[in-house]
Amino acid sequence: MLALRWYLIFYMIKYGWSKLTLGQFGVYDASILEQPIKDIDSFYVAWHLFGRSAFFNISTGVLEIIGGLLLIFNRTVLIGALLVLSILTQILIIDIAFTTGVLGLALPIRICGMILSDLIILLYYKDKIIIAWKSLTTGIGTKFKFKWWVFIILPIIGFLMDFIFAILTMPIKLFLNWILK
Repeated sequence: MLALRWYLIFYMIKYGWSKLTLGQFGVYDASILEQPIKDIDSFYVAWHLFGRSAFFNISTGVLEIIGGLLLIFNRTVLIGALLVLSILTQILIIDIAFTTGVLGLALPIRICGMILSDLIILLYYKDKIIIAWKSLTTGIGTKFKFKWWVFIILPIIGFLMDFIFAILTMPIKLFLNWILK
């Protein structure tokens, strides 16, 4: 079990660090960018776009490193394994969608091995997961009883809430646009 944890720790921190240092994504051959986009393999397009966003690289890199660090400690291994599982699942989807044309199945197979390792770790702690699940889901109910017509109005209110939040967050949007210029 410990070997699987350290396997994941190594790769999560390695991949996270390469994203933090902006070294994982990008196009390494500039001549590819001179071709019409319809002629460029989706791998190069995706890696170029991922490389263009420092925010994407830094945020995903930080999450990968946090996931790896959480796997180190016994008290946080479950949280780390759940975080790493969600990260690896997203990476698997990206790799299947974009890398197989150029790199074949090598990356998806490696990620599947990492997901399997993570699932084995979670299986090892299944008793604690079951206790946590029961604790989170038992006895949960609403304190209020509503009339039937409230459930018709709620989707409309939910839709209107989108506009309210858009108005409330407008200063944040303007501030971020000002910073990113």
